[in-house]
Amino acid sequence: MQIPKGLAPMVPSTEDALAAERTKAGFSVDAMHEFIVDSDMRTKVSKVEAVMGKEPETFSLRNVYFMSRQEKMDHALQIGTRLIELLKEGKVTGDEISIADMVLDINGPFGLHRTMFIPTLQNQATAEQQELFLKPALNYEILGCYAQTEIGHGSNVQGLETTCTYIPETDEFEVHSPSVRACKWWIGSLGVTATHAMVMAQLIVKGRPHGPCPVVVPIRSTVDHQPLPGVTVGDLGPKFGFNTMDNGFLLLNRVRVPRVNLLQRYISVSSEGKVSRPANVDPKVAYGTMVYVRTQIVRNMSQVLAKATTVAVRYTAVRRQFKGPESALESPVLDYSMVQYRLMPLVAQNYAMFATSQAFLLHYQQSMQELDRGNFAPLKELHATACGLKRWTSDVAIAGIDTCRHVCGGHGFSQFSGLNEFYGNAYPNIIWEGDNYVLSQQTARYLIAQVRALRAGKPVAENQTTRYLKRHMPGGQLQALARCSVEQLMGSAGAQLDLLAFRAAAMAASLVDAMDQGQSWNQSLVSIQRLCDAHSDFIVASYFRQHLATLAATSPLLPHLNKLATLLFLYTLEQHSSDLFRLPGEAAFTPLMVAEVERALARVIEDVRGQAVPLVDAFGISDFRLNSALGRSDGKVYENYLQWAMEDPLNQESGAVVRKQWFDKYYKPVLHPKSRL
Repeated sequence: MQIPKGLAPMVPSTEDALAAERTKAGFSVDAMHEFIVDSDMRTKVSKVEAVMGKEPETFSLRNVYFMSRQEKMDHALQIGTRLIELLKEGKVTGDEISIADMVLDINGPFGLHRTMFIPTLQNQATAEQQELFLKPALNYEILGCYAQTEIGHGSNVQGLETTCTYIPETDEFEVHSPSVRACKWWIGSLGVTATHAMVMAQLIVKGRPHGPCPVVVPIRSTVDHQPLPGVTVGDLGPKFGFNTMDNGFLLLNRVRVPRVNLLQRYISVSSEGKVSRPANVDPKVAYGTMVYVRTQIVRNMSQVLAKATTVAVRYTAVRRQFKGPESALESPVLDYSMVQYRLMPLVAQNYAMFATSQAFLLHYQQSMQELDRGNFAPLKELHATACGLKRWTSDVAIAGIDTCRHVCGGHGFSQFSGLNEFYGNAYPNIIWEGDNYVLSQQTARYLIAQVRALRAGKPVAENQTTRYLKRHMPGGQLQALARCSVEQLMGSAGAQLDLLAFRAAAMAASLVDAMDQGQSWNQSLVSIQRLCDAHSDFIVASYFRQHLATLAATSPLLPHLNKLATLLFLYTLEQHSSDLFRLPGEAAFTPLMVAEVERALARVIEDVRGQAVPLVDAFGISDFRLNSALGRSDGKVYENYLQWAMEDPLNQESGAVVRKQWFDKYYKPVLHPKSRL
């Protein structure tokens, strides 16, 4: 089936409209791309796209929207297997495979082996255990998953019911699921793939519990892939999205494993049943894998939102609806202020997320280096920051993708937009690795502890969080902040950061006051959510400004980036105007000031709109990655959209048999009821 020839051309064409948008660029798109996307990411993406481009029969995503779940999994396994072959051939590295997963957005069954099983072994296994488990895992001689969540326990890790009991008579651990509630659930790569599971279980030695610890449990034979004795394992079935991943369930019936299978870098159990930990070990070190995964979530959310904003901005720039009073042509949808209000803040947030992902990854790496030296002091703040940023970036990305889908109108509902696939695959990020509402409590708990330490005159660690708390509450008491006009705030990056920091500090102080007066933790949960968001708003804005500070003052990129940073700041204020009214003392905003924030935001949004297409082009998302009819870089939206629909198997010759069956079975009896006789 082909588009008929001789159809009248569109005037202006969508292709010409997108090209016209690019002529408005006030900066070099290539230079902006090099600044906002780190060189390591650029290099790896370029390489893996080149490698995959040579094998379209394996890596093409063109037909994925027509596939059933089983077909999608088969496709993902084909891709995953080929990537492992390329790794063994030396054509890609392990890190580049992770980039390939991100580029393809396939989330295949080998994914959790790389992102959770291997990092846990790297961080928590002894040298002996790494030889036993890490070496074969890196060679794909065993396939792993990370089995923490249970059907009855998710965020409450301490409440896990799976047990790992030491049996001194045989020098083994017995791993057991005592109830249905203890069944491991939602475990990625477990459903049909994994041969080994990194099981988080309650360590019990001589009848005494020692908390959740990771233990390696073989679950399937590496010879015939059949479940091993005592193991009940399977796939969870179709889901809202993420259907190329084999999320699974696991019940263990008193499965025995050697003592060496318990990861013992930070806790050890001797053959006599003596439990010991290295000196100066923070118990939270066992959560190191989760912190690592959260750094990856922050990075991945910036990438997936970039895909969505690229599609939405390009499409709304070429989609025309309704004639203006002074124009014979219909107006681009992106020229309507309501569309700009929904998209331009997303572009600003997206730029901030790219900067944040780079800064936070560096923060994580530096903290891990300190842990290797035996210094566990940075871990608590790292954990609190990871929780806050995971929540902030995934909340913004998921809501943002949905906004992008909505601004594309009815066409956003089509799978060919790409946006539905982005949304379904990204959605689990607000739940896994800590539900966002629960994670906020981890961030708030750290902030509350620091405020109380300051009030008690106790020393606090020196980090980005305590610096702003000490600045605004020396001795633990909140100090007044002089009021700035909206105009002054717009002209000063320092004043913007100071106000965001003061807002978070004031909210932390207010919450501590309320709790000290008897307000329970449960009664504080709504305030805790707001505090976590206020803290993360500051951290993200601070990371963004730090990244901009690396540019020369004369850089032609800087005016555009400063405008985006100011847009982000004003949007944050506008979205949380009730916080501004509640600021203590002279810092409190008046209704007139809030109205001025809204007017200033509208002006900046309108200004940024002119650069919208070049700004999303600078994300550097290829058409291969977008896999979208609406977001094509050449602007040929409608032709490609129609052609893609024509490629539906039902519209092909192969679909003629199905159509004939449906006609005979359903349509004909309705159209010709007498033919039933």
